[in-house]
Amino acid sequence: MSELLDKYHIITSVPLVKGWSRDQKYILVDEDGRKYLLRISTQEYYERKKAQFDLLRKIASLEIYSTQAIEFGVFKDGSVYMLLSYLEGIDGEEAIDTLNDQEAYALGIEAGKILHQLHSIEVPKQEHTWWERYQTKMYRKIEALQKCQYTIPNQEKIIQYYQEHWKLMQNRPVVFTHGDYHLGNMIVHNGNIGIIDFDKANIADPYDDFKPFCWNVRKNAYFETGLIDGYFAHKIPNDFWKILKFYTAESLISQLPWSVSFGEEEIQTALEVAKQQMLWYGDFELEIPTWYKGSDM
Repeated sequence: MSELLDKYHIITSVPLVKGWSRDQKYILVDEDGRKYLLRISTQEYYERKKAQFDLLRKIASLEIYSTQAIEFGVFKDGSVYMLLSYLEGIDGEEAIDTLNDQEAYALGIEAGKILHQLHSIEVPKQEHTWWERYQTKMYRKIEALQKCQYTIPNQEKIIQYYQEHWKLMQNRPVVFTHGDYHLGNMIVHNGNIGIIDFDKANIADPYDDFKPFCWNVRKNAYFETGLIDGYFAHKIPNDFWKILKFYTAESLISQLPWSVSFGEEEIQTALEVAKQQMLWYGDFELEIPTWYKGSDM
């Protein structure tokens, strides 16, 4: 690590603990005051991190305020590192609280347009289709929930819905995806949105990037409405709401078992979100969730 710090004339290195990633993260500052983000992973993640870095390099061709890939390599101890640009700005979850609904909607429109640009990045041809890849995790997610010591509201109904609709995953396209696209991974700088933390970047169904919508809606439903309207230029395809509901069922099934390993606070958050999802979807009878404000804009 010292060689990398010397190469970029780094004078300050501060650990960054925000987020759920297993990576070690550091904010670096060089002698000219430029900031960088250094991510360090264990060697078994080499192929995954290399693929992420290669995808991140393609972002440079887009005219968006986003993390830029600078250098990838392996330290002497075998750990894998990525050196990335550091984006200045206010955390998206904090910034949204200072906006009125119209301003939040406008910021969501910008976030949607940026997501559409990210999905335009050219990706390598995939060996397996999204449907083939998706099948490997469907049964595992259900089994994990059924073995969990906690249950979500209407658990059997959600599982049944998931099982009856997973063929929606057939014939889905794949694109470059951020993997965790919500306000917690955005910043606001000079009134514009910046996109950070591509740790879960992948090649997946483009609609998969809408799956974390609950974290945006919990902060401001007008922002999430704007994100959807901006992405589709106000022309939402007929299949979108059906697939989003399916991905909502997936999230309901997977979040609770995931939360157990992180303690009581996360368990309670997962249960609270599950209750909210059921309300938004009218006990899972609605096709379009009640938080969508499209008709009010």
